[in-house]
Amino acid sequence: MEASPSPAFGLTDPQTLQTELFADVLRQFSTARLVVTGASMLPAIWPGDVLTIQRKELAELRAGEIVLAQREGKLIAHRVTSVGDHLITQGDSMPQGDPPFTTSEILGRVVSILRNGRDMPLEQSLWQRAVSAILRRSDFCMRMTLRIGRRWQRLRRMELLWAR
Repeated sequence: MEASPSPAFGLTDPQTLQTELFADVLRQFSTARLVVTGASMLPAIWPGDVLTIQRKELAELRAGEIVLAQREGKLIAHRVTSVGDHLITQGDSMPQGDPPFTTSEILGRVVSILRNGRDMPLEQSLWQRAVSAILRRSDFCMRMTLRIGRRWQRLRRMELLWAR
């Protein structure tokens, strides 16, 4: 992977450094956790969910699994659509698939999703497939889903505070 040096200091940008550090931890310990920031896997994975990643090779991956890959200083967790010499993935709510990933870009497979202290299923349910199809086609629906999700999380946090 290429790092883009900062012209002022000759250093790599912080996001690339974080990505490289995470990849090194995963290679060393075979398992690592990561907090999601993007929305490309809605509704299966939400911003704020915690993913547990387990180191896997290309030959061990299957269509339908969620994988973590590294490209251009970024981490990408998307669902596998095809496995061959390269890995083809696509975000559940993304209109198009990703360019193929090479073996060196693949970090591992998502083995658990933790949301609000609860384990979530890895398999995509029928309703999630339907919602994903809508989100792929409508920016408005994507914005509304994220807005509702943020409000739902805020309510859950308040509920947890009241329970104390």
